[in-house]
Amino acid sequence: MEDRTSIDHITLCVENLQAAELLFTKVLGFHVIWSAKDVGSDKSSMNTIVVQRGSAKIALMEGHNKLVTSQINEFIKKHGQGVQHFALEVDDIEAVSREWEANGVRFSGPLKEGCDGFGPLKQRFTYPLFPASGLFIELTQRKQGEERAQTFVRETVEALYEDIERHQLAGNECTIIDYERSPISPTTQRCEGDPMRRAL
Repeated sequence: MEDRTSIDHITLCVENLQAAELLFTKVLGFHVIWSAKDVGSDKSSMNTIVVQRGSAKIALMEGHNKLVTSQINEFIKKHGQGVQHFALEVDDIEAVSREWEANGVRFSGPLKEGCDGFGPLKQRFTYPLFPASGLFIELTQRKQGEERAQTFVRETVEALYEDIERHQLAGNECTIIDYERSPISPTTQRCEGDPMRRAL
């Protein structure tokens, strides 16, 4: 039987978290289900609030610069405020990861696992979908046995943040697949360990 796949949440990078929270809660009718401050590393971090209306969840993230520019602020500088990634909920994240990797998909780091009072959670990020787009996919598995994560786990969110920060500081501009070796129309491709190439 095919695994069920659905949209788990959408994540937005914003300049003013308080204003974004008011927009979603006071105007759009969402309510806050989870929040965390200073999620990241000693180099940079973010504050985040997750809001929900019905089954729709939106994660709002505001960057906090420390020694370097937060990846959230870097995203906004390049792309403006808006969608950074969308998360797909799957039944078996390891199986989907193996399937995608067999098809050439590249992830920005290993699987992250965590558990708190809201249940166990597994998450993993891909590299961006398109060159210079900034938009990537998250895989999420909320159900494990009889337990189901209702919100998020700080340790996994922080570990995912640190993966992106590491690639940001290294100047890594990988995409989800290697477009040069793919039958998909190639374009500019820069990746850690590969020379910068421009396909015609």
